[in-house]
Amino acid sequence: MKNIFRFLYELIIGRPEPPMETPLYRSEIFPDVGGITLLLITALMVLIYYYVLNHLIQTARFSHWYHWLGVLLVNAAIAFGYAVYYCRLNEVTPDSYVYWFAFANAFYSAVFFLLFSLLFKWRSNNAARTPF
Repeated sequence: MKNIFRFLYELIIGRPEPPMETPLYRSEIFPDVGGITLLLITALMVLIYYYVLNHLIQTARFSHWYHWLGVLLVNAAIAFGYAVYYCRLNEVTPDSYVYWFAFANAFYSAVFFLLFSLLFKWRSNNAARTPF
């Protein structure tokens, strides 16, 4: 699992800077942030959108593409904030690499949000065709 997240993040942002923090990023930050953000937070946001907002709540309908886009953007903002928070928690050097990493995390959370949407949307009462 560590190698998958290491590959995904280094594909966009390159090797960790400064080089002395490379083992910290590769062994702790990449897998922890990637696992929590992509597999837990993003999946939870998709389930909330399709099965709470558009399945259980019958009075309000959030089934338009712009509702879906809004939840995707909130998910990306949470992913960005969590990546910055986790880097500060591990006391890495506060440089531009942290913010590029957070941007990559937000990007991947949006991609996984789209993929999870394709998997989970079919059982929703009101949003089975959202986003397309």
